[in-house]
Amino acid sequence: MLFNSGDFFFFFIAVYLLYVKLPHRGQNILLLVASYFFYGYWDVRFLALIFISTIVDYTAGLVIHRHKLSHNEKLAKRWMLLSVAVNLGILGTFKYFNFFAESFTDFAHLFGWEVSYTTLKIILPAGISFYTFQTMSYSLDIYRGSLKPTKHFFDFALFVSFFPQLMAGPIERARRLLPQIQKPRVITPQYLTEGSWLILWGVFKKVFIADNLAPLSYWSVISTQSDAAGDLYVGMLAFAAQFYCDFSGYSDMARGLAFVMGFKLTLNFNLPYFATNPAAFWQRWHITLSSWLRDYCYGPIVKSRLIAGNKSLALILTMAIAGFWHGAGWRFILWGGLWGSAMIAYRFLIPTISHFKKKGKWVSNILGISGAMFTVSLWMLVGLIFVTPEIPDALNSITLLFTDWSTSAHTLVDLKTVLYYIWPLVLMQIAQFYSKNLYVVLTWPYLIRLSVYSMLLFLLITSGAEGGAEFIYFQF
Repeated sequence: MLFNSGDFFFFFIAVYLLYVKLPHRGQNILLLVASYFFYGYWDVRFLALIFISTIVDYTAGLVIHRHKLSHNEKLAKRWMLLSVAVNLGILGTFKYFNFFAESFTDFAHLFGWEVSYTTLKIILPAGISFYTFQTMSYSLDIYRGSLKPTKHFFDFALFVSFFPQLMAGPIERARRLLPQIQKPRVITPQYLTEGSWLILWGVFKKVFIADNLAPLSYWSVISTQSDAAGDLYVGMLAFAAQFYCDFSGYSDMARGLAFVMGFKLTLNFNLPYFATNPAAFWQRWHITLSSWLRDYCYGPIVKSRLIAGNKSLALILTMAIAGFWHGAGWRFILWGGLWGSAMIAYRFLIPTISHFKKKGKWVSNILGISGAMFTVSLWMLVGLIFVTPEIPDALNSITLLFTDWSTSAHTLVDLKTVLYYIWPLVLMQIAQFYSKNLYVVLTWPYLIRLSVYSMLLFLLITSGAEGGAEFIYFQF
């Protein structure tokens, strides 16, 4: 059931009409039932996985806290490790089993060993990478002493399965979302206004921009094996807009749906294409994953005996994990490692950049614009490795970009098409950036706002993609 589908529209309307009529506890039960129905709509068998994670982490949280109070650190750690093992075990089995089996076999062949392996013909459960990280952080926070467990099982179950953000985030922390579940919510006019705008803007980014650009993105260009670098450049531009609008569109819709029900979810995207360096990019893109990895991967890795405080190595390993989180393949690990290397390189340049910024505002502005252009170019270039099934093919495409300037008969036409679909995004993001307000449209005079809403709806109706394409991040 996709947010951009008719099925979801009628599902949410029915849930919402009941929701606003019920008291707090009734609302929570309704949302829990609705969330399980929403997830089971994809494949009812997957409900068992999310239920296992819920039971294990709910129990682990209570037991860890009890042992912490009695100063039994050893047993508390065992239960924390059990929680991590169960969650990673579920994730590893359904997402990474085949990768590890194939990689081990390839490694054995290097030494002349003949090893056979079995692959599991299973479907990747949608949202599994998101809810396993979300529920795992609950046990880790209790073990660290930064969170107290909830004794209300249904509240915790709703925290794990809350349907607006279940499939593709934001990855919420218990200390932020659980209190909103436990306390009565007030649906304010501001929440309704901001939520409605986020839903409209999210649907627009997904249906008008992302889905229309999908046939032109270099996901598609690579599949056609075009020999013209011009097609690849156009495909890179289309990819940058498609990938961003698809994922941030989902996040906007998730946050908008939560807003109109009185919940406030974490901001997941903050104008990432205006980032002036690789580190800033990951503070603006998929913010909840970046902060999760910082708190639960980078920090412990830096403190580990193996790394001994080597922040550069810890950063590369963390970004490699970020890549591996996205998919079971060496190209994802390489993609993450390259981003980690770029962030380390930037660290060495910080003193030089800071020195030149002191020479005047115009120098600082030039450096900022140059940094943003470099960061976006890096995102698109390294993205070739992300989307190309075989690493050698990605490297061939990168070589083509720097050695060939040819175009095909449809390069210019495709470029015009891409520009047609991204111009509303460009204008809106410029307005958001210079106003430093992601909700800037809500501050405009009424007639201007009405004109913007009307234009977006008109473009959706007349030029929106048909078919309700699945969100890209569902496959991760």
